[in-house]
Amino acid sequence: MRQAEVEDAMRALQRARDAADQARAVHDRTVAKQAAIEERMARLQETPARTAGQLGRREHFRAELQALLDGAAERVAASERALRESTERIASAQGLVERALRAREGAEAQRDADDKADARRRERRDQAASDDRWRPPKRG
Repeated sequence: MRQAEVEDAMRALQRARDAADQARAVHDRTVAKQAAIEERMARLQETPARTAGQLGRREHFRAELQALLDGAAERVAASERALRESTERIASAQGLVERALRAREGAEAQRDADDKADARRRERRDQAASDDRWRPPKRG
């Protein structure tokens, strides 16, 4: 039973690690997308508008980029939360593994102590049985 608990805890830990890896990958992608939008925004700000039409298109494009940037910032924040939660799940799973291992070690230690006590009882019983056996009288 203890071995099954340890194996379950190890599987839970691996699932938590996998989830953290996925959360880290999602976070990296969202940060990269946000950086790309910020770069586009910076290039847009560098480009001068010479006519009213260009200025209108530039402002429209800037508003679209700002909306994209706001959405990207929300996704980055969400991915940071997911990453934090998955890290907490890893810590929880590691604690579960440690408790399961300690329980198994305790059970093994108890089993060893019980085995030693049983062996001592058998030795005493065998010794008592050999002391009680009939022996022929010594000739002498």
